[in-house]
Amino acid sequence: MTRFLAGGFSAGGIALLSGLFSRLCLSCRHPSGSGTLCIPCRDDPAWRAPIAFSIRGGIPTRSLFPDTGAPGRLFRVAKFSGNRHALDLLLDRGEVAGLCPPGVSLLLPVPPHRTRLIRRDLSIPDILAHRLSDGKTPLCLAGVVRTGRHTQKGHSRQERREAFFSPHFRVDPGSLSGLPKSGLVIVDDLLVTGWTARSIVRLLALSGMESLAIVTLLYRD
Repeated sequence: MTRFLAGGFSAGGIALLSGLFSRLCLSCRHPSGSGTLCIPCRDDPAWRAPIAFSIRGGIPTRSLFPDTGAPGRLFRVAKFSGNRHALDLLLDRGEVAGLCPPGVSLLLPVPPHRTRLIRRDLSIPDILAHRLSDGKTPLCLAGVVRTGRHTQKGHSRQERREAFFSPHFRVDPGSLSGLPKSGLVIVDDLLVTGWTARSIVRLLALSGMESLAIVTLLYRD
């Protein structure tokens, strides 16, 4: 039998309204109750994946999460909607401190275009680099600059590979002058093919700088 409360609402109706007007999960947009992630997204096995170590073009890489499930969806909310809370969730749920070897310097290779930064009001590599630095590790945010409008978005793996041999970037010696010549760690948001990062490593090597590793928030197999 349906139980009615004061005001004519049934107990089932109250539960239904409560579900409809609960907060939405930042990752999947389903009702999440009082939390920012629903239970399935919060318990997604992708969160428990260990830091991924690999070698790309002879360069060690370290990535925090796989680009799948809840972490991947949350990453896109942060990146394309400029949602800082989504990015903070990603960073807080991972062992960020384990990404960097000790005694290194950090380089954010390619700052975002000004128009993109204004539109999104968020740069994931920038925030990740500051979180890794924690005010103690040397950090350079403008050592490499773009020479054109080239972007990796929407390009095939072969096109990304060809970018490695193309002059889309240049080194700014003045910005790098305060960093040690060796032990550089390159910080980026997503590792797909690694060709952009490797082109940066190649440019740095031509300028006498030695890169130790590449670290990213997410990686894609």
